[in-house]
Amino acid sequence: MNEGPGCLIHNGRLFVTYSGSATDERYAVGLLTLKENGDPLNPADWEKSPVPVMVTEEKNGLYGPGHNSFTVDEEGRDLIVFHARPYPGFHGDALSDPNRHCFLRVIEYTEDGSPVFIKAE
Repeated sequence: MNEGPGCLIHNGRLFVTYSGSATDERYAVGLLTLKENGDPLNPADWEKSPVPVMVTEEKNGLYGPGHNSFTVDEEGRDLIVFHARPYPGFHGDALSDPNRHCFLRVIEYTEDGSPVFIKAE
């Protein structure tokens, strides 16, 4: 499944994140990137990341990052707002587990302007 798209525009480039894979700790965030000067209505102008751009981060206590959106902080930095659980698996039913918490993270960018959603070790 792929669901919950979020739109990020940075330096004139368009990126679309989406959630997918499963609803447990395997839940992850994928990324589509519109080619430079591409037509967003032309499927051939989109590039899909071959791997998720956000996944479970056990060391940070983030399991199954998913649905997200974007905003800007008071310093003008792009932020991703997303939900994740503080543990693997579920407490109760997968979709009604009340422990999806909201998290914020500053987005960093590579030299070519691509967003980085997981901080380097």
